[in-house]
Amino acid sequence: MTRYHQDLNGVDCHICHVTIMIRPFVEALRTFKWEPFRSIDLVEKLGYATGYARNFLSQATRQGLLIAESRKGKREKTFRANPSVVKEIVLKGGKEKEELLEALGLHSRYAGEYVALRGFRVVDHDPDLYRLGERALSDAEAQDQLVITNVGVPRKIVTIEI
Repeated sequence: MTRYHQDLNGVDCHICHVTIMIRPFVEALRTFKWEPFRSIDLVEKLGYATGYARNFLSQATRQGLLIAESRKGKREKTFRANPSVVKEIVLKGGKEKEELLEALGLHSRYAGEYVALRGFRVVDHDPDLYRLGERALSDAEAQDQLVITNVGVPRKIVTIEI
């Protein structure tokens, strides 16, 4: 069941839980991208205490930030970032969005442009929002999985009211 509540600005929000675990999630995303990782990898590569790593994995999986996968013949689970979370974080905006885009490596490549994201993948980009929108939103089936956002400060600020 999705719970709706109001964030600090009084906006109804069902994705506010994302901010609770965003820092370790972004660190894991920056380090492992969308590749599977284990709890021991968090300890070795990110310097997390074993208990903290297990707690993070448990909470992040429960919140939908991570997807747990059982490896055949192995006792230990692997985890990978949930690509659907990207859209939620981008739509929420703010610091979390910027940290996510930086972790994905988009600032260095697409600064000042708009990008169309499907999960972790950039499917199109353009400095002109209208041109990008025409191309990216022409496929009606893909619209549910797509989010278009600016990377850094766009060259031209545009407001679209729907």
